[in-house]
Amino acid sequence: MIQSKVMRFSDFLGLDALKSFDLVNYLIAVIVLLAVVLAIFNEDASTGSPRLSWVLGEFLPIQQSIFSLNASIENKLFKKKSSKTAAFFSFLYGIFIKIKKSIREGNFVNLLKEWKRYTIKKIRLYTNFAMLKYKSDSKRHFFYMLVKQKYNLPIKKNENEMQSYVDAKRELIRLNRWSYMLEVSDVKKEYITCEKMKVRTMSSYSYLDFIRESLVQDSAIKAATEWSTGNHGPRMLGGNSEIVRDLEKKVGKFFGRNDSILAVCGFLACMSGIAAVATSYDLILYDSRTHVCVQVGIKICGAKAYKFKHNDCGNLELLLMKYRNKYRNCWVCLESVYSMDGDIPHLPSFKKLCIKHNAKLFVDEAHGLGVLGKTGRGLEEHYNMPNSIDVIVGTFSKSIGAVGGYIVASDEVVEFLDIHCIGNVFSAPLPAYCAGGALKAFELIDTQPWRIEKLKFNIKYLRNGLKTGMGYWPKDYPDSKKYIIEGDDETSVIPVIFPNDTDRLFKISNLLLKRGWLVSAVAYPACPLRFPRFRITATCAYSVEHMNEFIRDLIFVTVSVEPSPLDESLDI
Repeated sequence: MIQSKVMRFSDFLGLDALKSFDLVNYLIAVIVLLAVVLAIFNEDASTGSPRLSWVLGEFLPIQQSIFSLNASIENKLFKKKSSKTAAFFSFLYGIFIKIKKSIREGNFVNLLKEWKRYTIKKIRLYTNFAMLKYKSDSKRHFFYMLVKQKYNLPIKKNENEMQSYVDAKRELIRLNRWSYMLEVSDVKKEYITCEKMKVRTMSSYSYLDFIRESLVQDSAIKAATEWSTGNHGPRMLGGNSEIVRDLEKKVGKFFGRNDSILAVCGFLACMSGIAAVATSYDLILYDSRTHVCVQVGIKICGAKAYKFKHNDCGNLELLLMKYRNKYRNCWVCLESVYSMDGDIPHLPSFKKLCIKHNAKLFVDEAHGLGVLGKTGRGLEEHYNMPNSIDVIVGTFSKSIGAVGGYIVASDEVVEFLDIHCIGNVFSAPLPAYCAGGALKAFELIDTQPWRIEKLKFNIKYLRNGLKTGMGYWPKDYPDSKKYIIEGDDETSVIPVIFPNDTDRLFKISNLLLKRGWLVSAVAYPACPLRFPRFRITATCAYSVEHMNEFIRDLIFVTVSVEPSPLDESLDI
């Protein structure tokens, strides 16, 4: 019966080759077509385990987001549609183009056989994933066992996460592919010393280069000399230093409020902020890429929490409609710049939803301070929406070049936080040394506007250079082997992604270090498993020659390291 349907289908298409098509190939073709349909339901891989639709979508040997439509087709299909819808139809269009081409060339059956081989390979791969997932205690444990299997290390019976991590780490160190906790010195110089090599860093958080500013350091030293390097105890009991209060007022006014409250580090401020303002009677909806410091605070406060797909207002509204009326208050948690993705939430859309559903906005401004907006005031200034965020949290460890964290809010909220913020009550206060340096950095942001202007120029130049390659790519080098650039054009975080190839990432990282470049190689769980990356950052310290040399060396090393045969190395 099925064979007769295949013959009728081949008559309909005018393809005589399909009449001799066997049952297995027919079923594979059905699976492939089903995968195309289900791909539209693909979920953000960072929000949880791979879904069935994601796995089936993977069966297609075609890279997503690699096909582009011509202008006329794109306008007809995508006008007034979301970017995700456009991306899906672009993906679908690429598949149909390949099918159409194979029919014209008389290779349609061969194409389906190719998909069949690819599908079997993927089934084996994901079967192996499922087995490791069953043995693991957590997502991290799963990843560590995956690394061990990649390097042919035995996995012991009942092996725990610590054992898997230590084994994987030691093997990576042995292979000279470990890119973390490298020893550095001379950090104020252009060429820092890293593992006894002179290198330049391309992943610095010091976006405004205050880490090397003598005025900031002199101010910090002066404060330490006057106030000492420590305190008599927590602020509640040991006294509230005037210099810390001065900084709190400075930070509050910087963001258009009257006051703020500080913590000894950014992690503590972000964690304590959400833990203080939300209760067990509240609802928290947070972006799937929200930093772990806020996620820890969400767990501490006991509120009912759900995550929505990254930067997806539609998914957020579905959750608001489903859950909002069941809870007293609702908080929506965002980041002004997502630290691993370099993209920005559309504040007007999120604010509109919050007003519509009576929810409050909580934003981590860590990577936006000093970067977004004409004067570096962050997300609100970027969209010209002053006082639209209910609570702003962040850190001094990025643009300010110091240590410490802040919580900015209305007068009433700040007054409430003084004894309800666990990072303030149960922790030592910010040392005067850090407060003195931060005060000077905030002053220089306003008196030296060239820093932000230079940063914005470097952001555009570096991002564009990494995207285009500036002519350094060999002419015949295939796009499938190149890295992928993500993020928004206004942010200093530039993800350089090597899909499905952590091994290649570490090899390139090591070779770049030998060529004089220190870059942050990031893998799961800090980013989605399938998208390891370099987190390249732009700062105001770079010259054009500096950026050109890095782009040249990155492309040279990328070309020299072939993509890893990940599928084959993990087959069972």
